[in-house]
Amino acid sequence: MFLLALAAGSILPVGSEWYLVLLLEQGAVAWLVTTAAIIGNTVGGWLTFALGVGGRKLYERSHELPRRFQVAESLFARYGRWSLLFSWVPLLGDILVGLAGAAKLPWKSSFVLIFIGKALRYLFIYSVWAGLTHL
Repeated sequence: MFLLALAAGSILPVGSEWYLVLLLEQGAVAWLVTTAAIIGNTVGGWLTFALGVGGRKLYERSHELPRRFQVAESLFARYGRWSLLFSWVPLLGDILVGLAGAAKLPWKSSFVLIFIGKALRYLFIYSVWAGLTHL
């Protein structure tokens, strides 16, 4: 569960929700597989954040940042931090997390917001599954 969730939390185009539900259906320890999914997906998000940081450094080696990027970076730093709570959204979340890294948002608060967003997603999936299995 951890590895698939890690891959899903990165820029790789895979999903992990189906596997969490499958494991739950097969009788896996619910808190354990849900925690593994949360941690793996969060680590995948952190890797995407690091790619944003690294991509910016690589670009800056041979280019000056365009003025419009600096304006966008300023706006994202000011208003976009909370968007990291949506890091769980397919495709959009990866873009937001990568941009956060490229915009040099503080990593500690970014990591906390990424964790919260991804945890809420898997806890929601678990809650729906638990509710449906007890009908």
